[in-house]
Parts: sequence; structure tokens; C-alpha cells
Amino acid sequence: MARETRQTDAKSPMSSPLSPTVPAPPEDPGCEPPLLNHGPTRPFLACLLPLVVFLLFGAFEPTSGEPANWLGLGEGDYPFVYTLRIVASLVALAVVARDVLPWLGRPSWWPPLLGAALVIPWIVLAALQREAGWAEMGSRAAFDPFRPFLGETGGWAFLAVRFTGLVLVVPIAEELFLRGFLMRYVVSERFWEVRFGTLTTASVIACTAYAVLTHPGEAIAAAGWFGIVSGVAAATRRPIDAITTHAATNLALGLYVVATGAWWLW
Repeated sequence: MARETRQTDAKSPMSSPLSPTVPAPPEDPGCEPPLLNHGPTRPFLACLLPLVVFLLFGAFEPTSGEPANWLGLGEGDYPFVYTLRIVASLVALAVVARDVLPWLGRPSWWPPLLGAALVIPWIVLAALQREAGWAEMGSRAAFDPFRPFLGETGGWAFLAVRFTGLVLVVPIAEELFLRGFLMRYVVSERFWEVRFGTLTTASVIACTAYAVLTHPGEAIAAAGWFGIVSGVAAATRRPIDAITTHAATNLALGLYVVATGAWWLW
């Protein structure tokens, strides 16, 4: 009888009607895979600092063809203010470089080609929005670097600074913030534990909202373009591919602007 009792107890440890119902104990947490840190290191600093610095100095920029801004700066001051903006942003990128570089991954060959091709719909849609009268919602600086007061040498020197911002600073700073931080933060506050390129309803909404709010003069083009680059991030899971796509589009756009004089596009 003792043996039978032990067998019954072993099979039904909570068989007594006076015992409370107790759920089965959870599985050993040691068997669960640990949460992965998808980086970068010092994630808030790395993903936020470059764009914050870029936007902060952008608040000082005057707009071409408009009266002096709130600091009394006119369009003649634009080259100096923009150069200061780029220098400050490069310093910010240098500060976070050791956190970001190991996280970027190896570049794929096709994202830059896609980025260069995407300049065509960007230009077409931006022009259509401009013709419809919607571009005034958020005009760009539209600064012509070949204004007489700069001279030819000064114009080309500033153009080099402008392309540094367009092709290097903006793609890195913006992608670190948007796809490195914002699109993962809306999934989890511990966004470094969310794999890069994760697309959810919340991350798509965040991307679209960012595109429209930061590019009101090209809202339609921006919404489509940023959506496609999010697809690149989801396809390769490598931050470097989002950056190279962005850089290629900006380079192609800059070359188009210089070749045609469509300064309103930048």
C-alpha cells in the first residue's frame, strides 16, 4: 500500500479537494534564449546626438530670398551658418563613431543603385507638388552657391561643404535617428533589443509621419521614398544599406540641382 500511495501522490500532487489549484510552474528561465542587444552601444547617444546637433544649428539658417531671420541673419550669412552646422555635425558623428561603426555591417552592392534610381520619382513628385502650390508649406534654403558675392572660388568651396552635408552628414544622422532609433522605439522602449529593420504598423506610421513633417515641401515624394528605404532596411537588416541608399539619392539629387540650377530642391 505504501508503494501505491507514493505512486498516486507522484502522479497527482494536488489531488486533495482541500488543496488550492496552483498553476504549473514556469519553465526554467535558463532555457529561454537571452534578449539580444542589436546595438549600437550607448544607443541613445549614438542614435540621437548627430541629428539633434544638425537640427539645432539648422534653426539658425536664413532662407534665400527672405528677410533676415530671428537672429538678424540674411542669405549672405547662409554659407557661414551652414558650414558651422556641418562642422558641428561632423564633431557629433566623430563622438559616436566608436559606438556606431561596429554596428553598421557590411554594405550590399544594390542599395546605392536603388538610391540613385529613386531620385527620379523624388524630383517628379516634388515638382508636381510645387506646381500644385503645396511646396510653400516648407520651403528649403534654396541657396545658389554661385551668387556674385561668393565669387567662383568661394562658390565651389561652399559647394564642397554642401555636398559633404548632403551625402555624408544627412544620410548618417537621419538614418541613425529614424531607422536606428524611432522605428525601433515605437516597438519597444528598449529599442536596442529590437532587430534593425523590424517593420510593424507602429514603425510604418512613425516613418511616414517623420517623412511628411520633416519634408513638407516634398511630402508625397518623401513618404514614398522613406517607405522604400524602410523596405531596404527590412530586407538586409544592415544599417549601412539604409545609409548608402540615402546617400546615393542625395548625391544624385545634388548633381541634378547643380546641373539644372533647380536650387529650390535643396
